[in-house]
Amino acid sequence: MPVRNGRSDVVELLEALRLQTLPRGTFEVVIGDDGSDDGMDASIVTDGSVRVVPGPPLNSYAARNRAVRAARGPVLAFCDADCRPEPSWLERGLAALACTDVAAGRIRFVVPEPRTVWTLLDMDSTKDHERQVREGTAETANLFLRRDLFDRVGGFDDSLPEHGDFDFVERCIAMGAHLTYAPDAVVWHPARQRARPFLRALWIYNRWYAARAARAGVRPDAAKLRCLVPFASTFRSRRRQGRPIGLDRRWLSANGVRPRPQETLGALPLMYLLVPYLRSAAQIRGWWDGRGLRGGTAPPR
Repeated sequence: MPVRNGRSDVVELLEALRLQTLPRGTFEVVIGDDGSDDGMDASIVTDGSVRVVPGPPLNSYAARNRAVRAARGPVLAFCDADCRPEPSWLERGLAALACTDVAAGRIRFVVPEPRTVWTLLDMDSTKDHERQVREGTAETANLFLRRDLFDRVGGFDDSLPEHGDFDFVERCIAMGAHLTYAPDAVVWHPARQRARPFLRALWIYNRWYAARAARAGVRPDAAKLRCLVPFASTFRSRRRQGRPIGLDRRWLSANGVRPRPQETLGALPLMYLLVPYLRSAAQIRGWWDGRGLRGGTAPPR
């Protein structure tokens, strides 16, 4: 797992890993430290069972690559520092990997109290690995694959700061790897509660998705004619995915949340006005960034 200034998160994650049903001597824990200055070093472990691989502050994909280079095992299990794996996570992930090349486990939400409309929007729009697998991608918050496949694909592209996990899984599939959803391999991930972190994440992910696409000579979604009216493209996208036009009550219910009518009404203008227009603006910015990268300029910060 990668981390930057997340020492308290790592301590809790290590406790979850100590409870794994897989015998402790059969797996190692390798942390890619991305330039932390909060004391995130090997001193957090007293029994020598965890290795911290330090490096300069670049991005999470550079930290993951660094951790993989230090890893000794033939199988890689990725999660994030703020994830909390269930005790059977590693055992179930390995079992799923016996029948596939890449296994994307289930990501469940830790729901804050009190929850807000931003919590519901965050849950509605992210971490649905079952749907993502159908679309041919997945996230590193819960991902299993063999080391030889990682090496053949060339690891994560760490030249851009975000969207590298989606890019990595898509490259695995392009090389003929089979991607499977593994619902029994479960990690818990915190849902956002406030507008600022939700909107910031929305901007960052969409900007760098578009930058990667443009650098490869592909038009991002926001630059396509059918997406000139963002709220209409949101409607079409949800219908194409078989999702309701409002909050996805099935997905939210699977995570233990049943939105109240007033919450659903409050989410609709954000879903069809603020979110799609901010997403489009971020992608247009990223498209501009990516076109510049095709000319050999350095990635913008």
